[in-house]
Amino acid sequence: MRVDERHSLAYIVKGNIALSMSRPEAALAAFRKAQSLKPDLRSYQGLVQALLKIPKHKEALFAARDAVKAMSHSAKALTLMGDAYAHIADGKEKACKFYESALRLEPGYLGAVLALADLHVLEGRNGEAILLLQKYLKNWADGALHTKLAQILAATGKVGESLSHFQIALSMNPQNELAKKGLDRLEKQMKGMDPDALEEEENEVEDVDGDQQEEEFL
Repeated sequence: MRVDERHSLAYIVKGNIALSMSRPEAALAAFRKAQSLKPDLRSYQGLVQALLKIPKHKEALFAARDAVKAMSHSAKALTLMGDAYAHIADGKEKACKFYESALRLEPGYLGAVLALADLHVLEGRNGEAILLLQKYLKNWADGALHTKLAQILAATGKVGESLSHFQIALSMNPQNELAKKGLDRLEKQMKGMDPDALEEEENEVEDVDGDQQEEEFL
């Protein structure tokens, strides 16, 4: 950004880093800057994610609608609508319809599959979530699908099946952090241990100087 203050991708990257550090307000500022320079799907996705985390659910819905207006034939844009409605009290049914529309438009878009599975779990439909993921795993061997399925199976007490899917996910990508954490928790539970009791909290170090230097770019 110091080299080129109008480099939209740099702001998108910064926004994603801020989200990963649980700093949605900083992420929102970065994504808005990227959007003002060069609107594209990635900045819309960032805007919606940041607004949902703040949380500003109505604003997230407006941002998702803008994405659909700009890219009406994009499964990813339709998924953003689903994400926004999933966080609104009476919007779960609409969220489901948007995810399903995204999958009709692009059957291989796994982002919509994972989001729909999460919605099923949120609504207490664990069985439907499991069937959905199993269906897509028949055609798409994907580590994220195996991880999500393993997490839901673990939550429903199907330890053996869960263990198998965590192991498959890690065989596909040994750096899959969600699968590593999930497998670790599952193994501790199988040994009769409390997985939460042994987790150590990491102390976050604030980068005050870095924050001050960044202000000029926002």
